[in-house]
Amino acid sequence: MNNIWEKLNQILSADLTIDQTETPRLKKKIWKFWVVLFFLIFGLSAVIGRLFYIQVIKGEEYQKIAKKQHQLKIDLPANRGIIYDRNGKEIATNIMSLSIAVDPKILKKKEEACNIISHNTGISYNSLISKINNSKRRFLWLARGKDPSLLNDLYLLNDRGLILIEEPKRYYPYGESASQIIGYTNIDNLGISGLEFIENENLKGKDGFMVMRRDGKQNKYAAPDLPSVPPKNGKNITLSIDIDLQRIIQHELELGVEESLADAAIAIAMKPQTGEILAICNYPFFNPNDRNSIKSVNTKLRGITDEYAPGSTFKLMTAAMALQENIVSEKDSLFGFNGEMRFSWGTIRDVHGLGATDFEHAVWNSSNIIMANLADQVDDRKFYSYLRDFGFGHKLEIDFPGETSGKLKKPKDFNKSSKRYMGHGYDLTCSPLQLVNSYATVANSGNMMQPHIVKSIFNDDEIYYEKKPTKIRRVISDETSKRLSKLFIGVVDSGSGKRAAIDELKIAAKTGTSQKLKRGGGYSKAEYYASFAGFFPADKPEIALLVIVDRPRKSIYGGVNAAPIFKNIAQRWMNLNYTPDSKYIESDSVLVPEFAGLSYEQAKQLASNVGVSLSSSKEKGICFFQNPKSGEFVIKDTEIKLTLINREKSENPINYDLTGMPLKNALNLLHSKGIQTKVVGTGKVIKQQWKIVDNKRVCKIICG
Repeated sequence: MNNIWEKLNQILSADLTIDQTETPRLKKKIWKFWVVLFFLIFGLSAVIGRLFYIQVIKGEEYQKIAKKQHQLKIDLPANRGIIYDRNGKEIATNIMSLSIAVDPKILKKKEEACNIISHNTGISYNSLISKINNSKRRFLWLARGKDPSLLNDLYLLNDRGLILIEEPKRYYPYGESASQIIGYTNIDNLGISGLEFIENENLKGKDGFMVMRRDGKQNKYAAPDLPSVPPKNGKNITLSIDIDLQRIIQHELELGVEESLADAAIAIAMKPQTGEILAICNYPFFNPNDRNSIKSVNTKLRGITDEYAPGSTFKLMTAAMALQENIVSEKDSLFGFNGEMRFSWGTIRDVHGLGATDFEHAVWNSSNIIMANLADQVDDRKFYSYLRDFGFGHKLEIDFPGETSGKLKKPKDFNKSSKRYMGHGYDLTCSPLQLVNSYATVANSGNMMQPHIVKSIFNDDEIYYEKKPTKIRRVISDETSKRLSKLFIGVVDSGSGKRAAIDELKIAAKTGTSQKLKRGGGYSKAEYYASFAGFFPADKPEIALLVIVDRPRKSIYGGVNAAPIFKNIAQRWMNLNYTPDSKYIESDSVLVPEFAGLSYEQAKQLASNVGVSLSSSKEKGICFFQNPKSGEFVIKDTEIKLTLINREKSENPINYDLTGMPLKNALNLLHSKGIQTKVVGTGKVIKQQWKIVDNKRVCKIICG
């Protein structure tokens, strides 16, 4: 034990007697130790702090970044609802299109990609390259909604920076037909005008999505544990429109405008017994498949939104109240003052002056003076009440926006001239819809029905809305209605409407010529509306029809300009639906659609929809000519011969020879290639000129 204590004392003594020469070295070592220890502790704290920041404070954000690297959310676009006509024909549907985007940071084959896109879409190569080179974004659209069959070569490039997205695109198989009713959508498939806009919430559906895993090589594969939501397609809509009648009316309206050298024209066809609008349009039309050519003024449905002085077509209402109130009968003797009647406040004149005559001949010869005098004999309040009951001076509440109520004076505002002027269609305004609706009321035994365009909204499982025929009121008696029909048959058979007469089809109708309203007030003495309104077959009315020609230049009269259009429409309808023994039959005929400018795949879809077959020497390209031509009637399953232009890489649109082609066909063709156009004249193409404007190819078409 003693030895141990001695050794301990020696050690302690040694520590206390350290050699003074060793002290600086020891201090230096201790200083280094604390420095190293400080940096170790600081570094460890920084790591722990950084981990806390990443895992706790920024945890959610970094989790999202990690998911983006390892997971990919794929949108599943919903199909927009289909719009059908009354017979179940698709008039607005969807086709698959190809949209092209790039990631400029990783795109390697930009020259090849731009060459393919430019050649097959008409988009300038230089503009595509410029967009890619100047973009700072990682996602850049180059083209949207293109025909996939044109761009197959893009799939062969195998470039990670090239993003090809197949998405549904709105397609209108009948082009211009019913376009002002249907409207059109934008590049994102959202409604811009017409029913596409009004019913957008019902039609658009709801997009879905699915999440896929992505590995380090950017390969994508599905995983059952990742979320997905299927798309919910839009609801479908059935319209009251008969697309075949609509096409007939649009075709005849366009021809009538060209013949009369007019500015525009309006037409409405209505089913009297139900209030259904069978067709409605105004020329010029627009093609909803070619958004770049659409002018907003042409998308307006003027038959509902515009108002005008109806002129002599309004005499139906004067005759109705005069007969209903027993003021006159068909054979009563009247006096027409030989075509001119002077008052202290003005003069009323007739085109065909009448002396002593009866009421029947006064209607047939459209006497302003006699109708004015009859109107003046009706009590002010009754006069106003009849016109209100016929639907004038207030909206008819049709299921389409922009409806005008027109202008109708109240009895307290009548003066000495009011009823006389209103009796022959002046000193008031109405919409074309109100006017044709009044004729439909007479055709329907005096019962007014609620006008409408939408028949039903539905999907595969449920009907969300269904419009039933709705009677608004009885305006005149059944007896008065029959007497009016006989009277106005005479207008066509023996009076001012002879140009609308058709053998074996009785038409009750009235001509109209009215001065246009000037912006500052009053009536123009240089600009007119020429109109013709009626219903047929008069003994069992199926259609009430109004045709208005806006500012005709060959003649101002409705009997000269509008009546022939009315006749052609009725004649073509009769050929489809009517036989002399008054039996209505299911027609085996179809109206040949316009195929020019469509790809062969699009043409096949359209042909299938309308019930014809196609014949062509090849099955790739765009339609250039067709036989039979569009607008002709053929038996169902007739073979339509097509001439196609190849879409080969070597082909250049500048080589297209458009000479002799109808203007509409030429425009369809060029617009399908994304080529801008400038048109001079109308009719068929007689010359074409090409030039470059702002790096874009422009074709000037000269017609004659």
